Amino acid sequence: MTEAVADAIADDGHHALKWLEGSESEGNRSFAAGLDSLRAQQRHLQKSLRDGFASRREVLEWCHAVDVVSAGETPKTWHSDLVRDRWRMACLMADPADRDAICSEVPDTETTIQSVRRKLIRQVLMPAFQRALETLRERVSEFSDTDGVRDATRMTHVVGRPRLHQRAVEQHRLLQATLRDPPRVEAEVMAWAEDIIHATEGHLDNAFVEAVLDRHGEWWHSLTTGPTVRLEWLLADEVFPAINANLSELATNSNELAETAGRRRGVPDG
Repeated sequence: MTEAVADAIADDGHHALKWLEGSESEGNRSFAAGLDSLRAQQRHLQKSLRDGFASRREVLEWCHAVDVVSAGETPKTWHSDLVRDRWRMACLMADPADRDAICSEVPDTETTIQSVRRKLIRQVLMPAFQRALETLRERVSEFSDTDGVRDATRMTHVVGRPRLHQRAVEQHRLLQATLRDPPRVEAEVMAWAEDIIHATEGHLDNAFVEAVLDRHGEWWHSLTTGPTVRLEWLLADEVFPAINANLSELATNSNELAETAGRRRGVPDG
């Protein structure tokens, strides 16, 4: 019974991944207002994990969606710990052939595979989601999905945070482009570094640009010859923690006004 309810909520059609991947021309992509909406997004991401992924790239994109709906409350090193663990990464793949390609020692029983996925939910996702609720509850509880402000049936921005929503979409698109078709020449690499700094609002190390543009360094080789597993590692080691710090900061910023929650709105200023 509980699982059936969870699936119904998770399949709402405005779940976190589809929302992040939506085009700029589309309108309201978030859930109905309130903490119940956040719970639905979180449930969908758990369901995605239990179902498995088609590639390592999908796992990284999923990690960012988890960071967004946990308001940056996931552990600083969880991305790096996960993507560098070939055995666990293999366990997250839906296709047994993909699992074997990543790690030949991966278990072949579905029971063990699901146990690994549930452990990730238990140790990383659920604590992060709880911390997110502690951060957000006082400022979004008035937007209950069931008895909230009159006529505020939907909200334009995730958990009522316009700047968080704006940055999250920008970050997700940038990560997708990097993982699919990274920059190849110096001008593109420099522009990419600037985009990353902007998308994280300066939370990266001050030496990031020089490290990226060093033609003998790991960043340069991974970007210009990518996409590669090494590029995934570098993103997980350096960019994802900066994204998390940015999301955590934005989660405490001003909330969306209830009286405008149901209207179509453009990208917020700032």
